[in-house]
Amino acid sequence: MSDLTGGLRWHLRAMMGSLYLWRPFFAELRDWLANWHPQSDKLLIIGASAGWSLPDEFLTRFKEIHCIDLDGLAEPLFKLRHHHVRRCVSFSQRDFFAEPGACLSDFPDHAVLLCNIAGQRCFQLKNAQATLADLTALTARLQYREWASYHDLLSASATSDYRAMEFKGRVDAATIISAFGLGGEWSDHLTGALLPEDWTRAIIPWRFSARRLHLIEAGFSPTCRPS
Repeated sequence: MSDLTGGLRWHLRAMMGSLYLWRPFFAELRDWLANWHPQSDKLLIIGASAGWSLPDEFLTRFKEIHCIDLDGLAEPLFKLRHHHVRRCVSFSQRDFFAEPGACLSDFPDHAVLLCNIAGQRCFQLKNAQATLADLTALTARLQYREWASYHDLLSASATSDYRAMEFKGRVDAATIISAFGLGGEWSDHLTGALLPEDWTRAIIPWRFSARRLHLIEAGFSPTCRPS
């Protein structure tokens, strides 16, 4: 299992990050998730891992949670970390991108949360065209579902800290980088077209390491916003 997607080394890093360096990101993400109100009380989490970035107050809103993750350590660690909801959580150890249609159709009544997974696809495939095709197809599969995603959009070497920003509709990478007052060379995770063009999105900075900053794009179905 790659360090990008799971395995013991990843979980140890996530555990250490959750104690200090990643806490501002988790707090911003908690506030964003608090505004997502799908009608379904069932949740399908894609790329759940151990739920390092998921707050209990969000998970307890659902009566049934099913998680899909290829990492064999994900289920025991998730249930240990989120013991308050473990009775309503089930897991499938599957490769979601190998069979996205089957994974989604197995849970037709569930709202869907892509849990910081889409931005890893470019590293798994190592082919820009294949990555864009996969993510475009995924957006099409989800168009009639209640769904949300937060994912790596851009990443670079940077040492300053920043607060989340909200954008109305899709914006290009240069505009986002400029809005944060950033510069330098940025890696594009090829997720810029994953969320539908008219969705409101948050760009949440994630201090991944002392010298590495990720800009996480987060958005959810506008029809799920509270009235």
